[in-house]
Amino acid sequence: MKPDTQPLALPVSTARTAPTGSNAPTAHQALPLFSLLDVEKSFPVDGGRRQLRALDGIRLTLQAGESLALVGESGSGKSTLVRVMLGLESATNGRVLYGANEPASFSAAQHRRFAREVAYIYQDARGSLNPRMSVAEVLAEPVRLHALRDEGEIPARVDELLAMVGLPTDVRHKFPSELSGGQVRRVAVARALACEPKVIVADESVAGLDVSVQAQLLNLLRDLQRDHGLAMVFVTHDLGVAAYLCERVAVMYLGRIVETGPTREVLQAPLHPYTQALMNAFPRFDAPLSVSLQGEIPSASNLPKGCRFRSRCVFASEECQQTDPAQMSYSALRQVACLTPLTPLAAVVPA
Repeated sequence: MKPDTQPLALPVSTARTAPTGSNAPTAHQALPLFSLLDVEKSFPVDGGRRQLRALDGIRLTLQAGESLALVGESGSGKSTLVRVMLGLESATNGRVLYGANEPASFSAAQHRRFAREVAYIYQDARGSLNPRMSVAEVLAEPVRLHALRDEGEIPARVDELLAMVGLPTDVRHKFPSELSGGQVRRVAVARALACEPKVIVADESVAGLDVSVQAQLLNLLRDLQRDHGLAMVFVTHDLGVAAYLCERVAVMYLGRIVETGPTREVLQAPLHPYTQALMNAFPRFDAPLSVSLQGEIPSASNLPKGCRFRSRCVFASEECQQTDPAQMSYSALRQVACLTPLTPLAAVVPA
């Protein structure tokens, strides 16, 4: 095991200006915060006689300061992917890297640093807060745990965190049961910021709220991410939320990323039929709502032969019944896993 004093290998600077010279590092050479290399995650079912493949060959990176949306139906593997990234679940196969190191090999000191630098906002924000602790105690706990302030400075830091998420200082004396749904989500965001993280991971953090409250929280998250240079992974099934909040999107289906790229480009010209189907099912004011994707997502413990989306795809061919498409590069910034993408590939190369 590595000594506790060994620091994590963190990304190099991503500043726009770089030293001159042929060997000078550039933003394109920056080491990603997270790198997922052919990650798989399986769970035994039926007493171990079968395997449920929750994740299958995931390739994904997250750069410093980048915002990434994980989009897909329930059961597509979004939350499992996040749990594997955070080290809450171990990958069955493949590698998960934070900087240049695997969290599974971290020393105790590195684990503490990882816990501070990568913050998680739970979907059930109220359930994630200790009901016996006041808001001030909830926010002070991570500050005190990671020794980020002297004891006498902690009350002022709590007030600063409340101001950052738009809550009045008198909220500090309340308990989670006394807060509204919007307030408790803001406290959860403030608790994540208390660690002064590099990455915030949010799992359906605006689900179940009124539309006006959702808009307030989305504005808050977007402003915080931009103002503090945070990287963000936002799990959602709502393409509208993804388009507003994140600059890059990864579309998941049945444990695999089927399309990824800049959010604007993906939504303007989707390559995968599943992405197009999700867009067609998105409510619009100028068109009636129709069901564009028939059937339900198949079981991950009984994957169909060939392309896993073929049973629901109107463009499926005989080749799709036999070949499971790998993730291929469409351009420098876009990848797709489809044999017959909606926009023909001029030159397909493995991603």
